[in-house]
Amino acid sequence: MKSLRRYGLGTLLLSGGILLGCGESNGQNTPPEYKLPVIAAVSQEADLSSRYGKEAAKYALRVIENGKRIKNSPGKQEHLYGRIEAGLREKYPLITPPRLFGYIDDEREAPNIAILFNARERVLPRARKHGIVLPMSFIIAALCNEGHSLDVDRDSDGLDGFETYGLDTFGTEFSHIADLGYLEKDFRSRFTTAYLRNERGVKVNSSRFESKEDAFEAFIATLARRQYLFFEDLRKNRIPRSKIPGEQILFFTYKYYNGGPDSAERLLRSRSPKKIGEFFRRTITYGSTGNAYVVLSGHQWLEQAGAADPNPEGKYWWYE
Repeated sequence: MKSLRRYGLGTLLLSGGILLGCGESNGQNTPPEYKLPVIAAVSQEADLSSRYGKEAAKYALRVIENGKRIKNSPGKQEHLYGRIEAGLREKYPLITPPRLFGYIDDEREAPNIAILFNARERVLPRARKHGIVLPMSFIIAALCNEGHSLDVDRDSDGLDGFETYGLDTFGTEFSHIADLGYLEKDFRSRFTTAYLRNERGVKVNSSRFESKEDAFEAFIATLARRQYLFFEDLRKNRIPRSKIPGEQILFFTYKYYNGGPDSAERLLRSRSPKKIGEFFRRTITYGSTGNAYVVLSGHQWLEQAGAADPNPEGKYWWYE
């Protein structure tokens, strides 16, 4: 998997095939706001619905509206930065939570958010039998950390599994994902494989996808399998899953994704939820562990702000 591109900077979500702008860099030097001709909301929703389905269109436009409300809210500085971000900095010392929107209120993002919604909706129902939980905000944060498919400032077609999604071993891993039922067997016709060398010089069997829809679906299915492998390691080491808090499950999900399924093997052999909790609270800032904190803090930044919430009414300072 790719190593961390940057702590606390980035560009996220989807524009013209990429994901959500995460352009607010430490609150300063914010990229210029892009303006599009005003399109009637009804017409836009109808167009999105015809291409991606009604539910995906509704969710995409809700996320854009959430972003506009947050960006323009009078309490943004107090709540988003003074409370949410400051709290995450205190919780994870030396980690700068990435600010994962900035272009989120741009209508150009809507098709890509809809694609992401549909990909998640295809994978998660198949994975729920194993208790897999992947919030949209976590998926967004993981995508942002992996590559430039989520960067509106860079030219990317969003199809390269190796460069864009950290799917270094998807060519090898696909059969295991399909055996779990997270992807259909015929998904094999929707990507090609190639042997490449990763950053450690190891030869890996990676992939290139037919469409961004396929790439997003593969990414989410791989995250789901890595969470499944973490659960299996808990079971093998006789550690009750119920003893591991949800935020730690997401933390190890991404650590397994970024560093490989054996990246916490020695820790889990301790068979101690207490030691797992102590490890989590140490806030190591390098390698797959450091990357996992960045992704987790990015997820919690979005989650606590309500940016990806499909039903935000009355829950947040910006929608009262």
